[in-house]
Amino acid sequence: MTNNLPERQPRSNALLQLSGLSKHYVRGGWWRNRVSVAAVNGVDFGIPIGQTLALIGASGSGKSTVARCVTRLERPDGGQIWIRGSDIAQLGASELLPLRSKVQMVFQDAATAMNPRFSAAHVIEEPLLIQGRGRSERREVAERMMKEVSLSPEWLNRPIMDFSGGQRQRLAIARALSLKPELLVLDEALSGLDLSTQAQVANLLLDLQQAHSLTYLLISHDLTMVSRMAQTIAVMSAGRIVEIGPTAQLMAEARHPEARKLLEAARTAERGFAFAAGAGS
Repeated sequence: MTNNLPERQPRSNALLQLSGLSKHYVRGGWWRNRVSVAAVNGVDFGIPIGQTLALIGASGSGKSTVARCVTRLERPDGGQIWIRGSDIAQLGASELLPLRSKVQMVFQDAATAMNPRFSAAHVIEEPLLIQGRGRSERREVAERMMKEVSLSPEWLNRPIMDFSGGQRQRLAIARALSLKPELLVLDEALSGLDLSTQAQVANLLLDLQQAHSLTYLLISHDLTMVSRMAQTIAVMSAGRIVEIGPTAQLMAEARHPEARKLLEAARTAERGFAFAAGAGS
């Protein structure tokens, strides 16, 4: 499936720019008609260098498909994905190799994204090994990354299953940063952590962003976290961006029904949490 839209040039200050991004999946099988379903349909947005855009929406709205297309874990059917002015949407495997050092992804469940038999060193060094880096360089980077994410380098030889959930998420961030990327795609990277650990990891991400001028694409349903981390919010529904704007403005006066529904659900959850906390005190 192709996109017949004219190719658009990226904004000069955007590290990531999507233009008409589309991705379809075929549903069905031998027992029923096979149909093409648009998971992502004509998505446009850009993220300036050093900033964060949060992509929010209900489950199945297409957020994670956008993330997988941006990192080229999925090949889009149409549109452009501009990274630093280069369209990477249809590049082949060998052409994508240099991209891997520029764009990294941090997944929701660090434990399932790592081999449970690996040590912390193996987890962090694996991307460097794939890139052909030498042993001494790999270990030097691993030690530095452990310090960056506030973990002791003395723990490098520990099996990852000996780390807590929050510590494993820090390892996932260290692994992602080992190749010195410019863009981190955070796909529900703070979900599943308790509130205290979420806050600690969010603060770590903000510190790392400031220290290294990182750009973040944040996939999340947690609007409290989004309001802390993102300058811009884009709301997805049925594969499309239905509203986009500055975080404070959208949080205060969302216009699209889907955006208002997400905001009201978040406020209801916050009121319920506050009530439960008060009842338990």
